[in-house]
Amino acid sequence: MREHRIDLLRGLSLLLIFAAHARFGFSDRLQHARGFADAADLFVLLAGVSAALAYGRLAFADGVRAAGRRALVLYETHLLLVALFLSASLLLAPFEPRYEAALELADFWSAPVLRLAEAALLVFLPGNLDILPIYILFLLAAPALFWLRRRSLPLLLLGSALVWLVSGLARVNLPNFALPEQAWYFDPLSWQFLFVIGIVLGDRLKAGRPMLPFHPLVFAGAALFCLIAAPVSLSVSEGWIAPPFGSLYHLLVSKTNCAPLRIVNVLALLYLAWNIRLVATLADHPICRPLVAAGRHSLPVFALGILLSAAAEGAMMAPQAPSLLSQLAMLVLGCALQLVLALRLERRRLARRRLPAPAIATGGLPSGQSIG
Repeated sequence: MREHRIDLLRGLSLLLIFAAHARFGFSDRLQHARGFADAADLFVLLAGVSAALAYGRLAFADGVRAAGRRALVLYETHLLLVALFLSASLLLAPFEPRYEAALELADFWSAPVLRLAEAALLVFLPGNLDILPIYILFLLAAPALFWLRRRSLPLLLLGSALVWLVSGLARVNLPNFALPEQAWYFDPLSWQFLFVIGIVLGDRLKAGRPMLPFHPLVFAGAALFCLIAAPVSLSVSEGWIAPPFGSLYHLLVSKTNCAPLRIVNVLALLYLAWNIRLVATLADHPICRPLVAAGRHSLPVFALGILLSAAAEGAMMAPQAPSLLSQLAMLVLGCALQLVLALRLERRRLARRRLPAPAIATGGLPSGQSIG
């Protein structure tokens, strides 16, 4: 039976990612008000859980084929988004030069053939198009991670933690020539640790064990951490207080390197959500069906959210900035469009299930439209 809580949390994460990418006047404040971690952390963690549920028990060769097919779909979607971003840049840049810079495409047209080749090789990742590539790499690595998991869970976690630690301390990263830092915004060598933690959690769920068993002291500790993290993160972001621990604070919350406080925070958030009965009730309630559908069909919903956020970002650059009411209207409309798409895809999926089964079954694993 499918665990609807995962889809609910994934769907909610998609809408929060859209709100952050749209660059509304309140986007940064909304993001930091949730603590040291944000929707991206939760989505990567749940992608690991989903990957374990989908591919974790397959034989190595079958896992390579299934994960490889899924990675190819993500790669094709990524290239389509790059093409659409380039088209938007050509159409809108003459009217608003800042838009090209906002999409991090200002350097593209100086050497378009080279940049296209770099985009195909995933070393030119313009603004907000650096998320699907990390999932592509994780899916390609997943069969090896599952193979190691079956042989030694401690070795998998220890190896992943060492890669995370070394890459974070040594600032090892992959190149991204679209950004001033010339590196991926989400360092995959760091973020793989969160994905691996998700695999371990998903493996527990697949085996029929409690993914995050309830304990009152752990629950209280997770709640206390989240209650402290949210005001501290917001206060530092807004400049209301100096960062705790001085410059060390920024290392502990670095998004590029998936820093320790982010990992603790997202695990605490997931622990709370998983053990609050209301969340499980809502996941199965018709009122949350659109969010659950968005989590199930996360790839097309995410792609639409990326395009809508780019449009909203362009609207925010109008000579007269949109009012707060207009920004809220854009947020609601953008979320509604994503949920409508999710519901249409879910209805189509259910309609296909009601069709008569073919006389001869074809091999392979049924694939959804999720990112992970």
